[in-house]
Amino acid sequence: MLHGARPSNPLSQAQSSSQAHYILPSDDSEVQRLNLQNQLLTRELCNGKLIYAPAELTHGDKVLESGTGTGIWLTSLAEELPPTVSFTGIDIHTRLFPSHFPSNLSFLRHSVTDLPLEWTERFNFVNQRLLIGGLTAQEWTKALQEVHRVLVPGGWLQCIEPHIPAKTDIGPYTERMFEVLRKLLSKNGLVYDIVDELGRLLPETGFVDVRKHTVSLSAHKRGDEFNHRTLMEWFFTALKPGMLATKLLQSDEEFEDLMQSMLKEWDETPEVAWSWSIIYAQK
Repeated sequence: MLHGARPSNPLSQAQSSSQAHYILPSDDSEVQRLNLQNQLLTRELCNGKLIYAPAELTHGDKVLESGTGTGIWLTSLAEELPPTVSFTGIDIHTRLFPSHFPSNLSFLRHSVTDLPLEWTERFNFVNQRLLIGGLTAQEWTKALQEVHRVLVPGGWLQCIEPHIPAKTDIGPYTERMFEVLRKLLSKNGLVYDIVDELGRLLPETGFVDVRKHTVSLSAHKRGDEFNHRTLMEWFFTALKPGMLATKLLQSDEEFEDLMQSMLKEWDETPEVAWSWSIIYAQK
C-alpha cells in the first residue's frame, strides 16, 4: 500500500532519517507488489488515468516523480506522451530503479526533502504516491516546500495516499491490526492521517485550487485475481517484520493468528472497504 525504498547508505541528514523510519521492504517481492499496486490504483482510483489532475503536458514539458520506487508510473506515462517531454524519477535508494528505459527518462538518487537548487521552477508536474510510509510530519512540510519550489508557476502536484481509520468498526481483530499499524507509524514519526494533513499543509505551503477525489475499494476476495483485498494482505505481510521488531506483536504465530482472524472478519462483513484519495493542487 505504500510506495518508496529504503536506502542502504545514508546520503544526507534527511535521507539518514528516512532510513530509520521507512517501514516497508525494498526487495524483489516489493518490485512485484509496487507494480501491481500501481496498476490497481490507476484503474480503480484514477479511472485508468495516470494523471488525474487537470494538467495538460505538451512538447518540452518536464515531469518529476518523488519516491518513484520501480519507476512504473513514470515509464507508463512516458509511453503515452511525446518523446519531447522529459521525465525524472527520484528516490532515496536506487535498488528498485528499472535497468532499461527511454532516453527521455532519468532516475536519480535524491530525497524530496532536499532537491537540487538548480531545479527551481523546472517541472510542470510532480507526482507522489504513498509516501505515508516514508516521511515524518516535519519531512512532509519540507517536502511540500521543495515541490512547490521546483514547480513552474501554474504547475501541478498530484498525491495518492490511503486513509488509515482511527476506528474500523468491523471487528476486534481488524481493530487490533489497525491499532498496531497506527502505533508502528507513530513509533517511526509517520503521519497516519496524512490525507487530512495534506488538506491543511498544501494551502499553507502556497498551493491553490486544492482538490481531493476519494474512492472506497472493497476488501472482499474475488477469485484468484489481484485486487484490493490482495493488496491489503500483501501490505500487512510486508509490515510484519516492523511489527515484530518493535514488539507491537510478539511472534510470527501471533501475527498469523491476527491476520487470519482479521481476514475472516472481512469475509463476514458485506460492506468492508478501505478508502484512498488523490489530492492535487496547483502552484
